Amino acid sequence: MEYIQTILFQIPAMRLETASQGDGLLAELDAHRAHLRSQPGFRDLRITRSINNEGNVLVLVESRWGDDNSLVRYETSEPNAASIVRKHENILVPGSLQVLDMEALRTESSFKAVEQSEHATARMVLPVAIPLAGLAFLLLAIYGLSRIYLEIRGDNATGLAAGITIGILIFAFYVAMNPRLKGWQIAGFMGVLALVLVGGTIWAIAEEDSAEGEGAHVEEPGGEEPGGEEPSGEPGGGSGGVVLDMGDNFFEYDGEREPTVTVTNGDIVPVMNIGAAIHNVHVANADGDYGDCGDDVCTDPETVRGGQESTMTVDLDPGEYKFQCDFHPVEMKGTLVVE
Repeated sequence: MEYIQTILFQIPAMRLETASQGDGLLAELDAHRAHLRSQPGFRDLRITRSINNEGNVLVLVESRWGDDNSLVRYETSEPNAASIVRKHENILVPGSLQVLDMEALRTESSFKAVEQSEHATARMVLPVAIPLAGLAFLLLAIYGLSRIYLEIRGDNATGLAAGITIGILIFAFYVAMNPRLKGWQIAGFMGVLALVLVGGTIWAIAEEDSAEGEGAHVEEPGGEEPGGEEPSGEPGGGSGGVVLDMGDNFFEYDGEREPTVTVTNGDIVPVMNIGAAIHNVHVANADGDYGDCGDDVCTDPETVRGGQESTMTVDLDPGEYKFQCDFHPVEMKGTLVVE
């Protein structure tokens, strides 16, 4: 439905040239179109005149609006077309100005034509757009969550997975209880979720790049590490020792899975990530709890990417301590014995 304001007035033919000049009535009405484009609900402005070059020239100014509120708002504010015309009343034929508000009518056939067009568009677009949007969202979820889980340690990953599951169940319950849920509401929810996934993915990538920078292997000429000492390969700094390997997803030491590693306080344990995923070694404290790597014994760097080497410096009292990979705490664990 459209709402139309129609302004009718007459200009003497001898004054038509004056009205068409740069600061004249017709030129000002034409320039008014730019102002109308910024008004809510505006659709079109048409200015037409009769082709009679003698006597009086009839001018029709017609503005079209999508709803009656937009038209009323326009009429009650300035500038508007009627106020512009009244400003030039000195060139009008006296008593010829008329301002009419009208509502456009459509016949039954036009309603059917529009309805058929809308249905045809829906039949063509929706079967393609909905699966593509769903596939894009699914790929984003898989990629984003995989990157986020790789950067979250310990039980935090389990908590995140539980939170996501609970959120999905709550949303499914809400949809089931509101079968007439509007499309924009579902789209809004999916949009917010997509923004969260994108934000989390950006954070995970930034964390990964930061860890990669911290874990870069630095060598000096001759294959020696900073300080002039070659890596020993065994606890205590001797040669020919055994390396603690991290695979996908297991610890292995001297051929043993879930190994028991015996060291003395002050030993430096060489660690090698032979897998493709990110791993680390995190030793629990004397109470058996895992705190922050800044307080506990961990690999240096804390995040070891596939193919990278690391070390773990033992600074613990004699006793038995459990250790794990913060990224895979269920599968990757072992025992550290300090003599």
